[in-house]
Amino acid sequence: TPSNLCGDGTSRTLAVTVSLTPDQATEITGCALVCQATSQIYSVTSVPGVTYTWIFPSGWTQTGGGNSNSVTATVGAGSGFIIVTPANSCGDGTAQILEVTVNPVPLQPSGITGLNTVCQGSTQTYSVTNVPLVTYTWVFPSGWVITNGQGSNSVDVTVGANPGNIVVTPSNLCGNGPSQSMSAITRTAPTRPSLIG
Repeated sequence: TPSNLCGDGTSRTLAVTVSLTPDQATEITGCALVCQATSQIYSVTSVPGVTYTWIFPSGWTQTGGGNSNSVTATVGAGSGFIIVTPANSCGDGTAQILEVTVNPVPLQPSGITGLNTVCQGSTQTYSVTNVPLVTYTWVFPSGWVITNGQGSNSVDVTVGANPGNIVVTPSNLCGNGPSQSMSAITRTAPTRPSLIG
């Protein structure tokens, strides 16, 4: 309000809006246990006028969403933390954090134990060292028959006539790991000798 010796003039008003930095983002939604090389979506609740800066573990790549409340990322090899920081014209709010664990495909199994020279028709056992949460798929030469243990780290087989490779492939929810193999040679019982004449 202006004034002088003659009195007060007309007042002027200006509306002032006080803004604050954003509140902490809501909890991050998305998978915390993930497979390497998969695409994942992570998000927080959107607030008008707020942008979001996302940080992912080393080796991960943000592939979509920019500074929005919902983003996509390709999972790298490393576990760690996803961090999202809200911001507006007044500055940054408190970051929200989600710990994530990368579940890799299995490593190559240990060497296969069992005989590599065997008799046709005999029963043999082959195995590798067991790793929890891993399934093992066994493949034997044509004519051999798995009688017990397919899917586990140890199998029983009836030997067929054909030699070849024994192959075991590990797998988990994230896919197949590298196979392990060994060669197998078959022997047959000798034929009945001719009559002594």
